[in-house]
Amino acid sequence: MHVSDTSDMKTRRKTMMLAAKLLVALVVVAAPALITASFVPGVSAVAFYGVLAATFGWMSGGPRVAAAVVVGLTVFGSISILLRDQIWALALILVLLGVGYGYAASRGIGKAVLQLPILVPYFMHSPPALFRDPPAIGPQYFLWLAVIMLVMGAWTILILRVAGGERHLSPVEAPAPRVAIAYGTILGIISSAVMVVGTTTELETHWVWVTLTLYVLADPQHLFTPAKMVGRVSGTLAGFIVVSLLTLMPLPELVVEIIALLALWMCAVFMLLNRPYWQYAFFLTVAVVLMDTSDVDTLLLDTERFGFTIFGAALSILTALVVNLIAYRRVALTAPDQVMR
Repeated sequence: MHVSDTSDMKTRRKTMMLAAKLLVALVVVAAPALITASFVPGVSAVAFYGVLAATFGWMSGGPRVAAAVVVGLTVFGSISILLRDQIWALALILVLLGVGYGYAASRGIGKAVLQLPILVPYFMHSPPALFRDPPAIGPQYFLWLAVIMLVMGAWTILILRVAGGERHLSPVEAPAPRVAIAYGTILGIISSAVMVVGTTTELETHWVWVTLTLYVLADPQHLFTPAKMVGRVSGTLAGFIVVSLLTLMPLPELVVEIIALLALWMCAVFMLLNRPYWQYAFFLTVAVVLMDTSDVDTLLLDTERFGFTIFGAALSILTALVVNLIAYRRVALTAPDQVMR
């Protein structure tokens, strides 16, 4: 047997072990929430936010980053629900999240905070239906929302630490820090504009899929790579196709939650293995969309998913063009080889 074959076998074995550990870890993480949901309505939906934030935070930078992301999502999510009728206050929050994301990207740690601008809009669009649907927004609601998210976040971090070992924040070099900040700022402005339009229109639109696509396709460090963009859009659309097919089946809520958990697991595995981005985007889309329970007509839901995904991709391209005009004074999509410091 050749040395290369032996090395490949060891790599595959290591990969399978890692995947199996993560699956067991996520099952252990989700079990308390799924069991509790049988007695307390809405617990699993809230818990999933904490699990999602903690999982991607842990993958991006380890326990401390994961804890910061969970706390950040809890705080911004709660404030967004509290100010849900103050449209311009919500718009300001989205701009601040975009600026924060751009600043983190300029420091080479954009992935560590990416979940915040992706998930906070979901709290703005539809507060989690905790205890009842629609929820009774009050002190008790916010207390339990915070408790569930923080406890599930801490539980997720503990289990992932045991299953996956040590992880540390590893910043990547940002070739043009000021450009990354400008990029994040423009993302924040666009996402806030989308929220204002989607919230103030008479039709009930799920504008959060635009902001989801906008940030999933974002690349503040290298602006825009056409090949990557095609892959990311394809992965996102494929995720929506799968979810759309699932909506045609009368699946129990528990089954949907299990599928969302498996999608989160696959997303985590593919991300850790540095697989092509479209695969990561596919599973992330399935996980996040299944987490968003909706009472909208299925045909309208499917139409919005596809339409808003394409629209979000178009906005991502527009963002790259605007950043190039501002930072490099040129009409193009990719950043120049010699960046301006």
